Amino acid sequence: MLLHKNREWLHKMYVDNEMGCEAIGRLCEVSQATIHKYLVSFGIPRRAFHGMPGIRCGRWKSGRTKSKAGYIWIHIDEPHIRQISARHHYVPEQILVVEKSIDRFLTKEEAVHHINEVKSDNRIENLYLFENEAEHQRYHRRLRLGTCLPITESNCLMNG
Repeated sequence: MLLHKNREWLHKMYVDNEMGCEAIGRLCEVSQATIHKYLVSFGIPRRAFHGMPGIRCGRWKSGRTKSKAGYIWIHIDEPHIRQISARHHYVPEQILVVEKSIDRFLTKEEAVHHINEVKSDNRIENLYLFENEAEHQRYHRRLRLGTCLPITESNCLMNG
């Protein structure tokens, strides 16, 4: 009988000896996923995974990530008004670029628009700051209807 299929042995290794799924998998010459599957099927309570945060994480990619929608998100250490949650310290890059340029935090109402519609192009020349999201959506609606000209110049550049 294969060791990882023995409930008592698996319980002893995982709970009593506090071995991880990867280490048990190496002993049994099976994958970590296989060990996890048997832990679940045997009803052995699993320990919570406490991964390393930020730069200490094995999957760290210099603090930049791209969302499914195409936006670039930047990892920050300090709390920020626009971060997606207290647990995940990520802020959209376009917000940080505009804030640096105008030398202040944006309010929660303000919305940043990409002039060329490329969501990952966060050059300050390509960003336009709207007073609120309603104004931003109104611009897009008017543009679709052909009742306004496209924005061609950033209002975020510092004068002088």
